[in-house]
Amino acid sequence: MRVPGRTEALDRHNDAIRDLATGGTNASGDLTLAPNATSTVVSDDLCTDNTMVTLSPRTANASSARWWILSTAKGSFTVGHDAAASTDRTFHYELRRR
Repeated sequence: MRVPGRTEALDRHNDAIRDLATGGTNASGDLTLAPNATSTVVSDDLCTDNTMVTLSPRTANASSARWWILSTAKGSFTVGHDAAASTDRTFHYELRRR
């Protein structure tokens, strides 16, 4: 017997589990390194202490940038990087909890 509302919620949960099992995630986004600065703070509600952050460059200037993760916290993470005037050092990021 199908229960209105409940079946749709179960379908959404099943879809989410299937997405995770096949590598999909909604814990991702895009960021651009702050120009003429040595760090950039990124706000993301899905970030927590000890979250693993991976970055993938999306522009040529991002590919040549030196960067590292300085810290993670509830609701944000901070990327350390070399200072440059470039305004197009854009990355895609993904968050993974341990």
